[in-house]
Amino acid sequence: MNLQKIIIKLFALFSVIRGYNLIILMLAQYLACLFIFAQEENHVTILTNLKINGIILSSILCVAAGYIINNFYDLEKDRIKRPMQSYINKQVSQGFKLRVYIILNSLALLIASSVSWRVLLYFFAYQILVWFYSHKMNRFALIKNLYLVVLRTMPFFALVVYFEKFDQILLLHASFLTILFLITDIVKNLASQRVDLIYNYNSIPIKYGTRTTKRIVYVFIIIDILLGCYLIKSHEIGLMKYFFMFSIISFLFNAFLLWRGKTEQDFKILHYFFKGMIVAGVFSISLIEINPLTLQTIAQNFR
Repeated sequence: MNLQKIIIKLFALFSVIRGYNLIILMLAQYLACLFIFAQEENHVTILTNLKINGIILSSILCVAAGYIINNFYDLEKDRIKRPMQSYINKQVSQGFKLRVYIILNSLALLIASSVSWRVLLYFFAYQILVWFYSHKMNRFALIKNLYLVVLRTMPFFALVVYFEKFDQILLLHASFLTILFLITDIVKNLASQRVDLIYNYNSIPIKYGTRTTKRIVYVFIIIDILLGCYLIKSHEIGLMKYFFMFSIISFLFNAFLLWRGKTEQDFKILHYFFKGMIVAGVFSISLIEINPLTLQTIAQNFR
């Protein structure tokens, strides 16, 4: 196999495992460790902690394997829904994907076992839940959306268990992010109605209709706006308050786009807006530690 074919295969594999999503997930986990779970700890100590790195690496490998098995089951659907990505993914065979899937899950369990037997059991259960979603749950309206959100939050919950820290502000942050994930996933269903109907995927828009689906999204948007307002007003979250201000404005703008949206392309654009909010939320985690009063004190010391 020449170098060009190897590069094409690696690029195709990166597309299958959604490498860009894995990078965002890894960054989010490290930022959560530094600025939420262990604010009082030295950053170098956290970044060089073998157990923390083991948990994060295990979760990344499990999620990558999850994307592979989901791609395996959704291959026919993706040919219509994502033709360009489907063409790239075809550069690696189904047999190769399954072998990589087994290798990634095995490596994840091996690394998890080096952390503790509890972490090993946690990620083994996570792998089963991911497989069950791709094999069975992916065809049930609403339930699959809730199930997927649980899967997306489980890598973070592993860190919660490790640090044994779960206070009110963490619960509010987690709730805001969970609802944002749910909104994004439901809007994604709106953008793929035609393909879901062809392959008999019983999504929310197909089962309840576009109008009812929009109303469900509006309810979740209102809940997240209220959570954002409460976090800004009642908790010390440093400069991250500006992210929640930005989110509230974005929610109002996106709600207007949702109301106006009629075509699949309209909903695709809206889906990208919500995904952008998730990415912005990840980067804004580092702002929790930056307190305006602290910055004012530092400025005064330099005078």
